[in-house]
Amino acid sequence: MKPTTTLETSGADLRNPDLLEELRNYFRRSGLDTDSQKDRALVGKRLGYADQTAVYRFLTDGKWQGDLRKFETRLASFLANEIRIEGGAELVDDPQSFILPSLFAFLNQVRACGMINVGFGPAGTGKTCGCRLYAAKHKANTIYAHVWAWTAGKTTLARELVTSAGIERKRGENHAAALSRHFRDKQVMFVIDNAQRLTASARNWLADFLDYTGASIALIGNPEISEQWSRIDQHSRRVGLHRNVSIDLFDEDAARNTSAATVNYLLNQHLPDVAGNPTIRTEALKLVTQQKSGSCGAFVQHARLTRLMMAGGITDPVKAFKSAATQLLKAAA
Repeated sequence: MKPTTTLETSGADLRNPDLLEELRNYFRRSGLDTDSQKDRALVGKRLGYADQTAVYRFLTDGKWQGDLRKFETRLASFLANEIRIEGGAELVDDPQSFILPSLFAFLNQVRACGMINVGFGPAGTGKTCGCRLYAAKHKANTIYAHVWAWTAGKTTLARELVTSAGIERKRGENHAAALSRHFRDKQVMFVIDNAQRLTASARNWLADFLDYTGASIALIGNPEISEQWSRIDQHSRRVGLHRNVSIDLFDEDAARNTSAATVNYLLNQHLPDVAGNPTIRTEALKLVTQQKSGSCGAFVQHARLTRLMMAGGITDPVKAFKSAATQLLKAAA
């Protein structure tokens, strides 16, 4: 994009539409109102301006004055940093998604049959996004928790579930006891994501929690979770459903095709203008097949940063995609 002077002299709206939409999305994600002078001033100060004037002019059609390119470069850099901080996770509410129909069908069956139920699939196929979306759609009777390295034990998992459920503990009551008291004989489902990280003590506690409360429990994780809940009889006899949730229940598609379907879906969803570029498809496939959880969310983060870099002046999509990878690696270092 060439530097601009004013909208008034050109007679046209020269604002970058992608950056404009990302700025509006930032307001929404942050709980801010674009119509509020106070909120615009807050964002203006985050961008390094004294007041809300520059943000207001950019948001308001035909009101821009000054060096538009300079503002957009600063805005692109700011939003890219915000994306890195947020982690880039997005919920994909699309009935044509490669993962949602199968995952949602599994979770609905878990709710109906009770017990502990194990859903597994390759890393990076959108299981986390799907679980979060399902929980958001059924928040009245669904408790969602993502297992991190620091919440994988019995005590820390119970604390995480208490926080997610918003339970008030009684004086002297530990988190596990509070959960058991609050949810006994209630029609509620727990969706525990990234559950392959759970320790043996946490799995033992979940088995007891099931016996005491009768709650429906969905454990979603990478393929190794299948063996974890099969090798001990005390665990396996409490498991109802045991299913690969990355393959549609009515489709004979092989698991080896999942990654290719993932790349195709994500590129068309988040980088449609370059979805046919073979170099980008190759790089995207490397990204979503990395052996760690959250690859789908990582790709969304990567795609958003790529769009911002292209909006900031990098016209070559391959260069923008690779530059985004460099920036994310630097941020993670």
